[in-house]
Amino acid sequence: MNEKTNKDLYYKKAAGLHRECFVCDTHWDLAPEIFLRRMAGEKNVLKNRYLDDLKKGGFSLVVSSIFARAEMIPEKGLYEALSQIASLADDVDSVSGEVILVKNAADLERVIRKEKIGVMLYMEGLDPLGNTKELLRAFYEAGVRGASLTWSRRNFFAEGCCRAHEYFDVKGGLSALGKETVPFMEKLGMFIDVSHLNDDGFAELCAIAEKPFIASHSCARSVHDNYRNLTDGQIRALAAKGGVIGVNGYSAIAGAGARDAARWAKLSEHIERIIGLSSYDHAGYGFDICTPYYEAETHTENTPSGDCVASHGDAIELTAELLRRGHEESNVKKIIGGNFAGYFRRMLRQRSDLYGSYTDRI
Repeated sequence: MNEKTNKDLYYKKAAGLHRECFVCDTHWDLAPEIFLRRMAGEKNVLKNRYLDDLKKGGFSLVVSSIFARAEMIPEKGLYEALSQIASLADDVDSVSGEVILVKNAADLERVIRKEKIGVMLYMEGLDPLGNTKELLRAFYEAGVRGASLTWSRRNFFAEGCCRAHEYFDVKGGLSALGKETVPFMEKLGMFIDVSHLNDDGFAELCAIAEKPFIASHSCARSVHDNYRNLTDGQIRALAAKGGVIGVNGYSAIAGAGARDAARWAKLSEHIERIIGLSSYDHAGYGFDICTPYYEAETHTENTPSGDCVASHGDAIELTAELLRRGHEESNVKKIIGGNFAGYFRRMLRQRSDLYGSYTDRI
């Protein structure tokens, strides 16, 4: 059997898994992009730009960030965050026959059964809150189900790590407010994301967190030396807490370019490092497909992609690479979505509101 035939067989098998199984991407700047495009007069962003590709990739759930641009902080950060939620919800309404916002355990089960494609909201940094953690209650009621304390910048809650294209160790961890916010988020039923937290902050959060947390879009620092990636010790600690790591496909973080023929092998190395330091139960996909957001922000089109995974349809190539490298189908199913399905099943309340009865299953 020649190399091309082998490749076609692995791709066909991977496509079948994506079609039949729960597939998840835990970081996509969808809500910020939709907000910017709607501000420019565009409608039906999901339908016209992404729905076909999500179907091609077999995606069951995508986790959308809410992200306030630096120029909007502090005065207009809250306005921008709420506007992104409203813009996304309105756009989802336009494809309500095929897409839902995932707010509770019942919603999650629908997308696990492949009845709908789900979108879950989380805050990429608590900057829009200013110094008022109690506003998280309002964001929860608006459908937000998780948050990172900070992005790659300091706010009232924590110090972030450096940007992906930079290389230096940022000192300082969680503030007193940040340390109060961790148990507050856990009580609300919101997951915590550490992908933009610096090393000091990771250690402090790990010491106080009682529930599992995730890294929604990070890779292994020992595979590609970037401060946005997790050290071997951090990977072990996150796994010991019961968390999951979504492997990032952005080139500066993954260490492979969009046109690099070895990009799927490189991403597989990150996954294999996570698995080797923990188990198959702690790796997933968190692709951080950035280029469309930057295009919306700069009012450009057809920008050369800086993402190893340029679209959700591309994800099948990575799954095929994992199969080619000898990983069993049962374990690949965990990586493409099974691990995050289990995590979100434990995290989500039975009901969407905070005021009725619920079962806390973590």
